[in-house]
Amino acid sequence: MTDENKNLTRRQVIVGAGAATMTLGAVTLGTSKAQAAGKWDHESDIVVVGTGAGASTAALIAHDNGDTVTVLEKAPIPGGTSAKSAGVLWIPNNFALRARGIDDKKEDCVRFIARYSYPEKFNASQPHLGIGERALSMLEAFYDNASPTIERLQKMGALAVAEWRMFALDRPATDYLDHVLENKVPAGRTLGPLKADGKTIGLGVDLMIHLNGALKKKGIPVLLGHRVTKVVMNSAGRVVGVEAAVGGKTVTIRARKAVIFGTGGYAHNPEFVALYQRVPIYGACAHPWSTGDFINIGGAAGARMGYMAGAWRTQILLEEALQNPNLASGVFFPPGDSMLQVNRYGKRAVDEKRNYNDRTEVHAQFNPTEAEFPNHLMFMIYDQRTAEGYAGAYPLPEKPTAESYVISADTLEGLAAKLVERLKEIGPKTGGFALSADFVANLKTSIARFNGFAKTGKDEDFGRGKHGYDTEWQAVFSPMHAGTKWPKNPNPNSTMHPVAAKGPYFAIILASGALDTNGGPMIDAKGRVMSTKDQPIPSLYGAGNCIASPSRYAYWGAGHTLGNAITWGAIAANAAHGEVPSEAE
Repeated sequence: MTDENKNLTRRQVIVGAGAATMTLGAVTLGTSKAQAAGKWDHESDIVVVGTGAGASTAALIAHDNGDTVTVLEKAPIPGGTSAKSAGVLWIPNNFALRARGIDDKKEDCVRFIARYSYPEKFNASQPHLGIGERALSMLEAFYDNASPTIERLQKMGALAVAEWRMFALDRPATDYLDHVLENKVPAGRTLGPLKADGKTIGLGVDLMIHLNGALKKKGIPVLLGHRVTKVVMNSAGRVVGVEAAVGGKTVTIRARKAVIFGTGGYAHNPEFVALYQRVPIYGACAHPWSTGDFINIGGAAGARMGYMAGAWRTQILLEEALQNPNLASGVFFPPGDSMLQVNRYGKRAVDEKRNYNDRTEVHAQFNPTEAEFPNHLMFMIYDQRTAEGYAGAYPLPEKPTAESYVISADTLEGLAAKLVERLKEIGPKTGGFALSADFVANLKTSIARFNGFAKTGKDEDFGRGKHGYDTEWQAVFSPMHAGTKWPKNPNPNSTMHPVAAKGPYFAIILASGALDTNGGPMIDAKGRVMSTKDQPIPSLYGAGNCIASPSRYAYWGAGHTLGNAITWGAIAANAAHGEVPSEAE
């Protein structure tokens, strides 16, 4: 990795996008006029919906299989959320691992991801690891196809990737659950797209330059501004095409073999978020066109839904999201060592340095005694050392109070008073969430306890800094500010430093957000969309954030979302290739 990458922050990694408003048209099922008349506006073997990593891969693999392909995209530009992402891919048993002599064995890897995705069921001594035959088949299909898909795309000239290294440490990326016994290869599964120079690791935009550029180079038609509203089925119940809205009219596209959906989740569909998420997703990094179209379309075709509450989660700045839910970044790596997060009672509730997906789950913890979500909002509390020593590491501004979302006071009592006022201002948008009467007393106790842990180096409550992920990713994305007057942390645990006994003190309000959601129609190990009768819907396939994620709620490591999308896009294309072409009706 070149020096160019060493000073990147996570905020720079995620590229922002403009806001957009989308409304879903009515979705119906039945024979279209064009189908009945035997006339279609477009026709190909495979129709792919979407232009993100999963959809683009499906189109490229289908083309390489010898199928003709038509790609439809409702946005005016291609790339989707993939183009906004960090662009990395979590690929087990990849060529970089093998080149270093590391054998990422199937049995071991599948055992690890099964344990992570199904912690309540996993039992290695039971048949199918305790998670069931179907669930296991999905994880095995991912392992079997992930690395071969990357190698095939490279061989086709559609993608150029290299091992992604943690640039501050110059070592392979550490998985998000590196410390469990089942993870035999806790680092090195992450690959990154190369920029045009063929040497420098790039971002999501570079990944999509490769994939979308390959679509163009291979002559695969990409129809932008085409919002698919319906799948067309023949009298036998087989999907034979789609209808799409464009320019105020409806066009029809025939699929002789299959339709593959590789569209986004529903993170920017307020109705679906309110319907499926128990705790609000206040904002998301997803492309603004991520409105969950496939839920209605698939439902109309008889698809079975799965894991509708799923999402790739991250904490976000609440007040930033209230201004605009289309976010450029999330609080992926909370910076600082003299920093902690507390709930409405002034109590810690989570290891503040854990990965963004798992950490954000704390916002949805329910207190059955009080019938409340005490962590609905969390408060990132820190002192001047963190404010200045880690300045510029998102969400900390370059100057301690340069952003309006930073609340500051000379005392903890003053800080709490300002938080009370700020929460009143935004109360209509947060369900009236407020601090408890004993917030200050509990906060002081929490800080005292935290400070004791910082001195011993052992967080007895949440294990902060105990495992490699916490310390290594902090060094990558929230190092101390260059030239700061504050000394390096002298304590045993680099993630923890005692909070100062005197102010000023600072607070930032954090809420639950997402990269995107990952609930929707269920698929099988061939990428076929399943019906409510638990049978594949003929010639309908899915991949990416629009389907119920085969990994459920787990985020295996950096690049997991894109690694899954690309792999399932390829699985779907390969299975669709074997479909017998339908007869026009």
